[in-house]
Amino acid sequence: MPNDANRQTKPRHDAAYKSFFSRQSAVEDTLRLAARELARHLDFATLKRLPASFVTERLGQRHADMLWKALTVEGSWLYLFILLEFQSTVDRRMALRMMDYTVRILRGLDKDDLGPAGVHPPILPVVIYNGERRWTAATDVRDLFAPVPDELLGYLPRHRYLLIEVQALRASEKPSDNLLSLIASFEQAHSLELFEEALVEAADWLENATDRELAKLIKAWVALVLVQRFGTEGIGLEERLWEEEGTKMTTLIERARKWGEERDQQWLEKGLEKGIRRGRLQGERDLVLRMAARRFGAGAADDLAPVLAAVSDSDRVAAIAARVFECETADELIEWARGILPEDQAD
Repeated sequence: MPNDANRQTKPRHDAAYKSFFSRQSAVEDTLRLAARELARHLDFATLKRLPASFVTERLGQRHADMLWKALTVEGSWLYLFILLEFQSTVDRRMALRMMDYTVRILRGLDKDDLGPAGVHPPILPVVIYNGERRWTAATDVRDLFAPVPDELLGYLPRHRYLLIEVQALRASEKPSDNLLSLIASFEQAHSLELFEEALVEAADWLENATDRELAKLIKAWVALVLVQRFGTEGIGLEERLWEEEGTKMTTLIERARKWGEERDQQWLEKGLEKGIRRGRLQGERDLVLRMAARRFGAGAADDLAPVLAAVSDSDRVAAIAARVFECETADELIEWARGILPEDQAD
């Protein structure tokens, strides 16, 4: 089944986002930035994620969709359904999809999940969109209907979703101590100068983050974005930025600037797919090994090395890089990597 194979080895940018938004602090930061008024009504100490099985059993959805719930300050539950959207084209019917998901979730709740007299808890649907194109689809399902006389308006459904468009967040909306703001700064950094500014902003956040596992994920993701954004030559900058694990990121910016003065301008114009050429696989493998070492420890990188050595194409290397974010353990990562090797190399 060639289509399945292609889908399996294609780089998956949403793997990192799934890891980010699987963490309580990331969801809290997102709501505090994108839904400030609503956030004031929530007790984030009670925020918890429902098991993935709850979503898949009711929605049959991909793993990137997740469901959270939190108590309001008034003492009632609010559910948060988060959908991560990375398609290059805007889904015009997203409002209809989100209404469908909301109904399925409500129908799947147990009696214990309902309030007095069987009252259903509210559900906030959230779409986090990171496509390059601006989002143009309706956020209210009513806007999908043809115009009707005023007498019929009351019979049309109303259902809105909260749209968070990462590429469109403005600088004035991005406090430096907010994770969503940090992510947006890197996503919008399409020049080395802007990338350096994002690194400076990230330094204090990384140093002060209470969720150290999340900080490691962000650090590995920054390295991956760096290579994707500036091509294979970005591997050299990535090595210089992180060669001293104990050094604060702000002190490494000078290295980035020095490298930038020496770089070939063409690498700033090309992405990873255009920049990678045959014979440069080892640099890509080394990058994945460093990512694995930061996430799981040096031993994990040692165990992964022989598996990566058997990988002979860039697509599979990129797929393994994405899995560094997605896998919970080093064993899971290595097992998955072995699973995408050609049959004659799997052993």
